[in-house]
Amino acid sequence: MATRGRPPATHPRRNGIFVRFSDTEIGALQRALDAEHPVVFRRPPLPEWLRDLAVAHATEVLQVEVTRGGLRHLTGGVPDWKRWKLRKAVRLAAARCRRRR
Repeated sequence: MATRGRPPATHPRRNGIFVRFSDTEIGALQRALDAEHPVVFRRPPLPEWLRDLAVAHATEVLQVEVTRGGLRHLTGGVPDWKRWKLRKAVRLAAARCRRRR
């Protein structure tokens, strides 16, 4: 017998990272964004800028180039097993992103 009802769906915030900032921290982030992008109409939204900042930090720390489709090894860097683990996570996330659309 077939199951009835709505099929199970994943929670919409399952893959997100949610960070709560205080008013002081938001102000400091906004001032840093304003200083980095002085032209108002070309300024990215704060969440997009924070995402780029996190990716740049991961690139610097892990010595890999982080892209939507995977990771590329840079000269030097972390041991292979860490790169492989991160590469798998990025590829799975990219596949989930493509499936949703």
